[in-house]
Amino acid sequence: MKCTILGGGGFLGSHLCEYLIEAGHSVRVFESPNARYLGMIKDLGAEIVLGDFLNPADLDAGITDSDVVFHLVSTTDPKKSNDDPVYDVETNVVGTINLLLKIVKGRVGKVIFASSGGTVYGIPQEIPISEDHETNPISSYGITKLTVEKYLALFNRLYGLDYCVLRVANAYGERQPIQGSQGVIGAFLHKAIHNQQVEIWGEGNQIRDFIYAKDITAAFEKVMTYSGEQKVMNIGSGEGHSINDILYTIEQTIKAPLNVKYLPGRQFDVPINILDSTLAMKNLDWQPRISLPEGIARSYQWMLSHQ
Repeated sequence: MKCTILGGGGFLGSHLCEYLIEAGHSVRVFESPNARYLGMIKDLGAEIVLGDFLNPADLDAGITDSDVVFHLVSTTDPKKSNDDPVYDVETNVVGTINLLLKIVKGRVGKVIFASSGGTVYGIPQEIPISEDHETNPISSYGITKLTVEKYLALFNRLYGLDYCVLRVANAYGERQPIQGSQGVIGAFLHKAIHNQQVEIWGEGNQIRDFIYAKDITAAFEKVMTYSGEQKVMNIGSGEGHSINDILYTIEQTIKAPLNVKYLPGRQFDVPINILDSTLAMKNLDWQPRISLPEGIARSYQWMLSHQ
């Protein structure tokens, strides 16, 4: 298939690009010129189209004649989105609406959107969280992700746009960013390697569903040919690990103690999030395969070799 990955030069996008090319698909990447992994994906054989996601004219060259468009672009993270919710809406929501308008006028077969299973549900009323759980996000990031989901459903109703939403849990793996409010495993590993202090927001008891990047990309590849009625599916490991569990696993991996400092908690952090991915396992014949200790070990070895 002819695939376009919006945001294919970033952490998860580069993994998806690599996976799709290895699976025999034709891959085009639409990215900003400063994306970190453009050189790597170009060497893999991907076509590169540089442009601004917020410029509708730039999007034309990126999505033309695509069988599938993967929408992985996000201009904010949970913390930054609350700092400037107007920017969050103007870039992520309005930018996506412009994208969808381009898609329905062009020759694009399907849109696959990377939503956030960690934020759209808000504080869970039950664990694990299934797709029919109520959605009450407590960050602008989660609200805009959910809003994009609703616009995809609207464009499906109005124009027959084929789409699927994958609500992804906390992704980690090789090439994960080492800065920012997301990506704790990558950030902790980097600090461990460089003997820097690890800062924890709260007491470290927050529980998250961590899923390895290559397990996520396997789900994205399978949903390309999925034609069922279920349009929204969780993609997670189904296992919960606290931030303190992550610290312990990293210490076991590097065989050394970490220098840890605990800071006051943050309002946008939910206390627990574990996804029920039964629908994806059933509909996509998919399941996560890499355990947390193995995934952290792989990430650590990659980071050691790319210092």
